[in-house]
Amino acid sequence: MDVKTLKYFLTVAREGTITRAAEKLCIAQPPLSRSMQLLEEELGVTLFIRGKRRIRLTEEGLFLKQQAEEIITLVEKTQNQLGKIKNSTHGTIALGVTETCGASILSGLIGDFHRQYPNIRYSVWCGNGDEIREKLEKGLADIGIVREPFNTEKYDHIFIKQESWIALMSVNHPLAQGTEDTVELGQLSGESLIIPARSEMQDEINNWFNHISEERNIFCLYNTVSCIIPLVEGNIGVAICPESVRYTMNPQKLCCRRIVNPEHLSNLLMVRRCHQVLPAATDCFWEFARKVAEHGF
Repeated sequence: MDVKTLKYFLTVAREGTITRAAEKLCIAQPPLSRSMQLLEEELGVTLFIRGKRRIRLTEEGLFLKQQAEEIITLVEKTQNQLGKIKNSTHGTIALGVTETCGASILSGLIGDFHRQYPNIRYSVWCGNGDEIREKLEKGLADIGIVREPFNTEKYDHIFIKQESWIALMSVNHPLAQGTEDTVELGQLSGESLIIPARSEMQDEINNWFNHISEERNIFCLYNTVSCIIPLVEGNIGVAICPESVRYTMNPQKLCCRRIVNPEHLSNLLMVRRCHQVLPAATDCFWEFARKVAEHGF
């Protein structure tokens, strides 16, 4: 199984027929068909369900497709970056960012850096902290911008800034009325709460209520804030979110209240794998971010 065969396999999977895949690859149909048979024999699994009109992937085929896409991405990224290891003015920086981290700092950081290095390009992938860690471990992202709790044992890290946790609610919610911009944690105990899905954050938020001996009604978990905005706008629940959600919300429909008594804070970090050799452009971006962080975002 080599990179060429994986590219052939992905083309067949995407096109759905050997004929169209062969045309796409500019090769004859019989050699391509034989290549796929040899791949199945080598792996000892059936990758395709061969119908009269279309080819569908088996469960094993779907898994290989997912892995092959990551392998090809990494190979292409490596080939692209190898020639630019020593060139800090060109290259592509692969960033993995959480949704709210990206909203609060990414535009300013990249904007300032881009003015100094206009020929550098960026590949930005958004996910939660666990997904970004996986991208970093696989080498599919060079740098991550994440929110604590995050285990930094294997990572170099830069402290970016600290944010408050807020309650995000509909403007029609009773707690949204008045001029106060805060809400006490105890006032949220009777609400239908929407909280982050990451297990570490679930534990942290549950501990808040444990410390004040209050019950809580957590009825929904979210991976990204954007997916639960309609629930909050519809006054179905109150979401506990980082303060940077303010950058993406519609203030005509949603209201933020900083959680107090007690107040809880969240740290933003920039991370990269320890001892990782980065292309010069990426290393330059890391040092730029470190200097910006020293003066405060």
